[in-house]
Amino acid sequence: MSAINSWSPHGCGAGGAGMAGKAAPAGPSFPRDFISRVEPLDLGIEDVFLAWEVARLAGDKSDPGQQRALVLLILAARVLTGEGSTRLPLVPDSQLDRILDEFKTAAAEKETVVRLADEARKICMEPADSGLSAIFGGPGSYRPLIIDHGCLYFQKLHVLEARVGSTLHNLICSPAASRDPNTESALAEVIAAPPAGPAGRIELDTGQIAAVRAALEGRITVINGRPGSGKTSIVAGILRVLARTGNPPLESVALAAPTGKAADRMLRSIADHLLAVPEAGDADRRLAGACPPSSTLHRLLGYSPGLDRFRHNENNPLAEHLIIIDESSMIDLAMMDHLLRALRPEARVIFLGDADQLPPVETGAVLRDLCRSPLAKNRGRVAVLEKSYRAREEDSGGKSILAAADAINRGSFPAESDREPAVATRKQAQEILFEGIERLVPGSAEQRNEFFARWHNLLCRSLPELEELLSKVYTAGPAGFTEPDAGNLRKITAYFERFKILCATRVTAGGTGSEAVNGWFHRRWVESRGTAADAPDPFDFQIGEPVMITRNDYSLRLYNGDSGLVLRVASGTGAGLRPAAPMAVFPRGGSFVAFPPGVLRGRLERAWATTVHKAQGSEHENVVLLLPATPLRPLTRELLYTAVTRAKKSVVIIGPNDVLAAGVKRTMERASGLADILA
Repeated sequence: MSAINSWSPHGCGAGGAGMAGKAAPAGPSFPRDFISRVEPLDLGIEDVFLAWEVARLAGDKSDPGQQRALVLLILAARVLTGEGSTRLPLVPDSQLDRILDEFKTAAAEKETVVRLADEARKICMEPADSGLSAIFGGPGSYRPLIIDHGCLYFQKLHVLEARVGSTLHNLICSPAASRDPNTESALAEVIAAPPAGPAGRIELDTGQIAAVRAALEGRITVINGRPGSGKTSIVAGILRVLARTGNPPLESVALAAPTGKAADRMLRSIADHLLAVPEAGDADRRLAGACPPSSTLHRLLGYSPGLDRFRHNENNPLAEHLIIIDESSMIDLAMMDHLLRALRPEARVIFLGDADQLPPVETGAVLRDLCRSPLAKNRGRVAVLEKSYRAREEDSGGKSILAAADAINRGSFPAESDREPAVATRKQAQEILFEGIERLVPGSAEQRNEFFARWHNLLCRSLPELEELLSKVYTAGPAGFTEPDAGNLRKITAYFERFKILCATRVTAGGTGSEAVNGWFHRRWVESRGTAADAPDPFDFQIGEPVMITRNDYSLRLYNGDSGLVLRVASGTGAGLRPAAPMAVFPRGGSFVAFPPGVLRGRLERAWATTVHKAQGSEHENVVLLLPATPLRPLTRELLYTAVTRAKKSVVIIGPNDVLAAGVKRTMERASGLADILA
């Protein structure tokens, strides 16, 4: 640790070239004791250096206690932005107190931090001759730290949030288009010709019709509903209306989602909806043949990984007049800024999502702020869907899943009682029926392994032709897979999507992280099938193993979260046909693409289990939620809600009661200034 004393404010060794014999700039000494104290808060030495360098801008006018308090305040802001907030509230009994407690701050040191925050607020209102004036400023100031609405911002985040908030405010306040008789007659025609489902006609309900009408009239519309609430039916309804009115024309409409998997699922759902319309008119047939393409937001905006910038912006806007975006709860503040700046002045945008799901991995919770905005709600720009069509209330299993999701949102969990649908508690894996909500407690390592064995057997036995489909050699020619092969691939990939184990974290967590679970199933898969001759290394991907992309690859058009299967694929045609080899096969559009696992090295992992974050935008018949052995910071109400609502038929929750209770009580409430701007 002695080497730390030789570091300059810019992270350069003081004893380096050009620095010999020169005194270090005046300012606070580096707080070495903070390094170990920030580790439990998911910060590192680089964060301490950043806070120290900013604090040095105040010079040596303040006493050492205030200097340390300044570093602490900056670190607290860094903790909260690392958790996804845009700002740090400086009011009593706020996140600042919680962070200082977790930082194990002494009472006297905490009082100094509070006094410092008060002094910084006063300086922002009435500039004074103080070293703090070089660090703190009010809105519009060019200072490292900005204080606005009683909250502390890093200057970059304040500018970003203000820009996004101003653009959203203008879109919300834009006058709605007057009701067009042609649009109303087209909507009536669409309502009268709904698609057919297994249980009869799938008609738009009152809430969905209101959402379609709102989306056709406003510059911005937010459609908020739990998974399976019919948001895709609304998109299909909007497109069917536009196919009849041509305002705007279909070629000026774009469909997008934060992930490639969500974008593909959106397009497939629309195609299935259109195919199910029994009395399709000419407009529906034209739409089915010329449906707007669906892409990731990065691809829509023309992201260049080499330049780390987007092609489309305010100087080169998107050509489309209407942008429809699914899974909008995953859009962070920076991506929302890129999107809004790329819109044409007259363009309209529709956001679909579930504001109760996990917020974005990065900073912000824009969809949640929009849904809570009194301005947006009062102007009719937010449509809320209440009914779920994924887990049907008519089914006992679906009713239990919906009840559990609602209870989690209320901060509780349904128990076995007359008042709530029963949540069956199981002591042994053999007792699980895979119906509704079941709990395996206390979720010991022995219980988990017994359950994994049962889950593996269930997966191997539930599809009679599984072995035949896995042993086939699929042929990919220049035009892709043949239709018979594509049909078999659709069947087997859909089958594996029926089953998914979800974990709170990727690593550690006492063997409950997705890496450990994937390792268990890989070993069992090798044992049950024997090590394949074309993959002798037991650590290679085996035929039939589900896989997932973990990092975007723009050249191959594979994106973080895309899931597929490892199968035997022969590529080429005629004399150029290459022998069958294990390849990772992924859905794309209406067909599939295949790549050797070696080409995807470093961004491909097994997906018997995945984190709940990675599962956003997916749906499965049977879901297992594996809780950590002890309460962890990532386990929150939003994570539990997102996991439970991935299921259509059954959810099995494995883990201790106290861990579940702690997760239900903890929320990922993010401090954001958008609420102030949109109020």
